[in-house]
Amino acid sequence: MSEFLNSYNEIESVLKNCGAKKPMLVCGKSFQKSEIFEYLKKFNPVVFDNIRPNPRFDDMLRAAEIFKAENCDFMIAAGGGSPMDSAKMIRILINNDENTALYGEFENNDIKSLFIPTTAGTGSEATKTSVFYLNEVHKYSVHSLDFIPDYVLFDEKLLETLPLYQRKATCLDALCHSIESYWSKKANDESRVYAEKSIRLFFENKNGYINNTPEGNLGMLWASYYGGKAINITGTVAPHALCYNITMNCGTSHGHSVAVLLSKIYEYMLQKDYPKELFDSFAKVMGGSKAKDGLEIFNKILDEFKLETPKFDEGKIDEFVREVNISKLSTNPVEFDENDIKEIYKRLNNEV
Repeated sequence: MSEFLNSYNEIESVLKNCGAKKPMLVCGKSFQKSEIFEYLKKFNPVVFDNIRPNPRFDDMLRAAEIFKAENCDFMIAAGGGSPMDSAKMIRILINNDENTALYGEFENNDIKSLFIPTTAGTGSEATKTSVFYLNEVHKYSVHSLDFIPDYVLFDEKLLETLPLYQRKATCLDALCHSIESYWSKKANDESRVYAEKSIRLFFENKNGYINNTPEGNLGMLWASYYGGKAINITGTVAPHALCYNITMNCGTSHGHSVAVLLSKIYEYMLQKDYPKELFDSFAKVMGGSKAKDGLEIFNKILDEFKLETPKFDEGKIDEFVREVNISKLSTNPVEFDENDIKEIYKRLNNEV
């Protein structure tokens, strides 16, 4: 379980207690304009900022080589999901073969880590998963409890400069995590507690977060964290499995892609033989009473955020279907086959 810091001023004692003398800092360019980055300079970190929005395995390999060449001994990740997911694999690649690590076969090491999320969406600081791409196309997910960081710092000031589009997209990612976790066939009492808490925090803090208040930003960071705790138990379901094709082909952010797909998938499931008791229960968590209420409430959020539905060449749909790993849909509350997936992509593209 991660230890939470109350302030970035505690980082010095963390490094001292861990015996760390040379941290690596994995982050984006925007974090380097922050007050915390200025504070971290006193520890002479090795900065790796070649982080793309959808992280690439090749970049992680280069960072691992730099970590070893510079004799680094502590990992700090600051940013959204891409830097944190990257840092998870970079740390493991220090002492493991890239070919086996790619498939989740590795031994842990004693390198400690601190994660500092700068967006309220991915919940990566709470999950055992690293998601990245190989050869620009193929998505990989590697899972290990060893990925969960030793320390986490929430600083709401880091969200103050978040552009409005990313602000909307990232919090929708957090909401989708919680919804999918609640729906999942792997859900249990613990995961549902986390999912419900995340959803409640989302609605309590949505307006303040969109208006960039300190309370709203901090509240959404916690919403994202509990969404991460939920999917750490259950994993995600169909919306996340289908959304990566949209993200990679339509220029939309991950949270935007998964949210518009969740809407279409939700609607599609209500037209199938869906688990009524589960969906009615979920609707109550969202503030409704019947299954369709949950969809209406979710769609109202999309309308409020004014996010356009992404469009793509319909000729790509067969390729999209091939890229979806059907086996990863086994925990979806309604069973889907290739024809279902194709129909969902068509509905998204044509807004049916």
